[in-house]
Amino acid sequence: RRSSDLSLGVTMIGEGLLCLLEHGEQYTFSLPCAYARSILTVPWVELGGKVNVNCAKTGYSAAITFHTKPFYGGKLHRVTAEVKHTASNTVSCRVQGEWNSVLEFTYSNGETKFIDVTKLPVTRKRVRPIEQQGLFEARRSEEH
Repeated sequence: RRSSDLSLGVTMIGEGLLCLLEHGEQYTFSLPCAYARSILTVPWVELGGKVNVNCAKTGYSAAITFHTKPFYGGKLHRVTAEVKHTASNTVSCRVQGEWNSVLEFTYSNGETKFIDVTKLPVTRKRVRPIEQQGLFEARRSEEH
């Protein structure tokens, strides 16, 4: 096994906006870094870094850490997170697991839940028509 299989890293700038129309909620979020690993042998992709998610309506925020795989050992796609009520600064939930597999949610009341994200239904995103998008929105900026 060669230790210099060459990697590429991409730092994503800006933030995303997710609107849950049925709840009237808007979530702003930053983006993790993306890494292409072992590009000269068997390439694979991982996410790394910190992501912040905020919802002004609910007053909750989440600090999510995407952990990159250590050089020796360790697991791929590991993530940890902490959900807080922003005004009171109280932690309501902690999360750990793999972002593309099973996540464990531990709530402040001691309750624990597991979610297998591979079994969740996939919902198509809805995107505003290009003529209604701002200059720097993804699909509009792809035109130029």
